[in-house]
Amino acid sequence: SQYSGNFYLSAFDHWLKETKGVKHYFRYMDDITILHESKEYLHQLRKEIDEYFRTNLKLTIKENWQIFPTFDRGIDFVGYRSFLNYTLLRKNTCKQFKRKMLNLNKKRLKGQELTYSEWCSINSYKGWLKWCDSYRLQQKYLKPLEKYAETYYLYHVKGKGENHD
Repeated sequence: SQYSGNFYLSAFDHWLKETKGVKHYFRYMDDITILHESKEYLHQLRKEIDEYFRTNLKLTIKENWQIFPTFDRGIDFVGYRSFLNYTLLRKNTCKQFKRKMLNLNKKRLKGQELTYSEWCSINSYKGWLKWCDSYRLQQKYLKPLEKYAETYYLYHVKGKGENHD
């Protein structure tokens, strides 16, 4: 859980920020991003982090860690790819979003009603898209579903469609 991750890694957070003096450090659960201009510094710090994890927390760093320039690739962190001046939805999440919305649009065009789960899915993706540069994605995939989702909300969630005679 998020609480357990924060509790278990809080001493590491303090060590990294206060003892090691790392200025640009971001962690969510077990995803860690550290920014620094020197690749050599980051390689040395990774060795020290590995030692800290093994000695103090009995943890090991996953084998897929990377050190790379962020200007071209951006930073893949908590579902987004962040660049200097813009943020994109992670590629896999974007593919899933497109597939799901296209299927819901087909259902809408056939005159079929949404399910509660599908209505929740639309709203969940709206939340994802709110925090990234996604104007075109919203226009192409969400806009055609707005009235469809609103009708579902009014009749099934809010209950305005019920007959109270």
